Amino acid sequence: MLTVRALPLRDRGGNALLRAYHDGLVRHWTPAQRLAGHLLAALGRGGWTPAERLYLGDAVRGQGLSMRDRKGLHRLLNPAAFPLATNPLKNKQLFARAASGLPLPDACDPDRQDLDAWLTGQDDIIAKPSYRSKGQGVERFVREGTGWRDGDRAMDAAQLATHLRRVWRQGGVIQQRLPTHGALADLSPGALSTLRIVTCLNEQGEPEICDMALRLSAGGPRPVDNFNAGNLVLAVDGAGRCGPAWRSGGKRPPSRHISHPVTGVAIEGALLPDHAAAQALAIRAHERFREGFTLIGWDIGLTAQGPVLIEGNWNPGTDIVQLVNGRGLADSRLGILYGHALSRLTAEDWRGARVVQRDRR
Repeated sequence: MLTVRALPLRDRGGNALLRAYHDGLVRHWTPAQRLAGHLLAALGRGGWTPAERLYLGDAVRGQGLSMRDRKGLHRLLNPAAFPLATNPLKNKQLFARAASGLPLPDACDPDRQDLDAWLTGQDDIIAKPSYRSKGQGVERFVREGTGWRDGDRAMDAAQLATHLRRVWRQGGVIQQRLPTHGALADLSPGALSTLRIVTCLNEQGEPEICDMALRLSAGGPRPVDNFNAGNLVLAVDGAGRCGPAWRSGGKRPPSRHISHPVTGVAIEGALLPDHAAAQALAIRAHERFREGFTLIGWDIGLTAQGPVLIEGNWNPGTDIVQLVNGRGLADSRLGILYGHALSRLTAEDWRGARVVQRDRR
């Protein structure tokens, strides 16, 4: 994993968050480091990508945090993220163990359980590789007669067990696929709908919910609801009411939808089920993982059995929350807490933030 910290010659505009981040680097970097950071900025390694410019307007970007800048900032605020091998928010097997006792999908640990026996009680499962994000590499297997099917691929029980053990040995997880809550079934066909809840330690050191975005599947063969996979994302207000959705357009600007583009069911104005319970779960989860993690992006599955903790993200995307809220991160409660956390960093923390950091798993 590569972390790059580009340093512009000067910060344009009144983005207090970027100014606090860049000023901290300037104060603690050596002249050679500052020069290298400026060179990276001149080469376009910092700031906004062409994709972000497609769906975030000038006003949002003026107060926003780009995907290129967020990793360097998040790495400062979440020191427990590295090394990746011991990061429970990246290593999915560690996450499952650390989150034990919280509502989680039924899963199998082949080192401690009989995988073949576990599979006999399942009809629909998910396999997720470790150290991956944005739904990459997620597989869904559905029972079909005496065998199993993953899209166009059919296999018998022995072949599936062999494949799943390989996924496990490589650090992945094996879980039951959970049914979407009935109120969202027609709003998220094809994948479990998840509520992204961003929590951040506040001025009193307590986890606080700062942002929420609901992700819906647009349908299709992939068992994921990620925006970057062509799905839908939308804002949810304090009462749990849904706003209009945005759908990724690839190389085109995202499209706005007040109803689902496949099922036709109304999205805008829909009331989210188990909204309060999902928020409470996110707070409980951050309490469990607070050591070394100032902010975390939680994915809460909205299932027929209630909210379930799917995963936590140490480097949560800032693009979707800025898109659905229509404002930059600096101009938000989360931006204020980012600034507070940056102000509490030590000189040693800042000096450890190198211009380029490459990490193996």
